Amino acid sequence: MLDLDIRPGCGLGRFEIGASLWTVLDTVRNLQHAFPQVDVKYDPDSSSTTPVILHLRPHLDLLFSGKHQRLHTICLRKLRDPSPPVTLRYKDTVLSSVEDALTRVVVRRTFGPTYPGDDLRYPGLWFSFEEDGIGDVKGVHKDDRMQEVKRVLISQKANDGTSQDALEEVGELPTMAGDIRQAVVKTSTIISNMD
Repeated sequence: MLDLDIRPGCGLGRFEIGASLWTVLDTVRNLQHAFPQVDVKYDPDSSSTTPVILHLRPHLDLLFSGKHQRLHTICLRKLRDPSPPVTLRYKDTVLSSVEDALTRVVVRRTFGPTYPGDDLRYPGLWFSFEEDGIGDVKGVHKDDRMQEVKRVLISQKANDGTSQDALEEVGELPTMAGDIRQAVVKTSTIISNMD
């Protein structure tokens, strides 16, 4: 069972926005029982500049920035898939479980009002009612209070409170404390004359 707490703009469960790819891979490696199937996707032709995606089947997609390889966006999918079951919490309140669907009305009641639209967006947090984010949800009106959330996305808040573009680098965060940002290595050559 995955028991995940949602922290808008900060993280989900054990995953923190701004964490390095290495740190997240190490976490996943130590939790193989919770994440038995992991896929790493990247562009082999430009791997040092394009984003990296970790698919932790079947529920999580983790998007890392291209250059610095920092966790940029977390996507939680298939909230009601029973294998393994997911419980989503916010401040000790259960938002979703296999038995309880996360709906538009629950999101509004928990996080408050937001701008009108097909999705509910808050700083660092986005609730989508489409499975893949492509096309329209068939047969469901966007104002349906009982419409079920299909995906939850967490990303870093910009300084003005808006969400950042998925291809931007992650700004500095407390998660990064203690990580090496830059290393400069100077070498010198010592020539010895042994006559």
